[in-house]
Amino acid sequence: MNDAIEIRDRKPRLTLIAALTRSLGLFSAGAGTAFLFFVSAYPLGLISAYPAPPAAATDGPLGFEQKVGDVGDLYRGPDEPMQAYLDRLTKAVAGGMVHYWTEGDRWTTADTRYTRIGVFDNYLLWTLSFRPEYRENLQNYEFVTPRKALDRGYGFCSQVSKIVYSVLADQGIEAAIYSAPEHTVVESNGNILDSDYGVFIPHSLAEIQQDPSIIDSYYAQFGSMLPLLRQAYGESWQPLGTAEGFNEVRAYEAKFERLKWVPPLMLLALGILLAAGGTLLQRREESARLASRSGSQSHPAISISRARDHL
Repeated sequence: MNDAIEIRDRKPRLTLIAALTRSLGLFSAGAGTAFLFFVSAYPLGLISAYPAPPAAATDGPLGFEQKVGDVGDLYRGPDEPMQAYLDRLTKAVAGGMVHYWTEGDRWTTADTRYTRIGVFDNYLLWTLSFRPEYRENLQNYEFVTPRKALDRGYGFCSQVSKIVYSVLADQGIEAAIYSAPEHTVVESNGNILDSDYGVFIPHSLAEIQQDPSIIDSYYAQFGSMLPLLRQAYGESWQPLGTAEGFNEVRAYEAKFERLKWVPPLMLLALGILLAAGGTLLQRREESARLASRSGSQSHPAISISRARDHL
């Protein structure tokens, strides 16, 4: 008798557990789907992860000309002369990027909304950017991965230089980024690639340091900036990073690009498993209940038959 009561008590509990498991699974699967949509919205072009710079910056001399659709277009053609290619690369990157600061010609905290990694781009790095130990780097972040930087669409001279450097490094073409207090450029095969201004100079930094007036004809359309540029080219330039350092940063970016997909996919997979498990448990309970009813209905007939045989 006690066993029968215990079995009856257990059945409602199992049914409740099955229903709760299925409900939790459906909720998790729905949340995972919504989370996955959130993560994929920017890569799919459904939303912008960064605010657009003002028209004054976009239309100015350092503004936008033509978006770089495919990074492969920035690679050197099979028979393309090296200098012609470096010139084309310099201008293509300059035309696809906007040079912009909100105040003056230096980064300030007002630029954070433009230079912080966007929440729709990578919510993991966006979250880390609020922590004190990561704030300085991630609130004024410059991508080493060309596609990421080009998709954002704007940056400072150091950012466009990292795009040019990475494209050249991917092809095994010698290149280095050099920085002075006022400017940053790339040097490759004895040439200066200034994708901030879209200027290619077929001279080395060493040559220009000896005679800064060499740059005058190349920056002629930026007359108001010539004094500052002349001063920059006359100074001592320092390498900005190393090949090993840039490779590490690029691997870091690739790792977080992969990691951002893990939580939504795990949540979705867990939801599917829970929903499937809850549904299976419910069906087993229903089958057991039907079998129990069928058995109980057959008992009276057996009892009557035995009674007749007894008589």
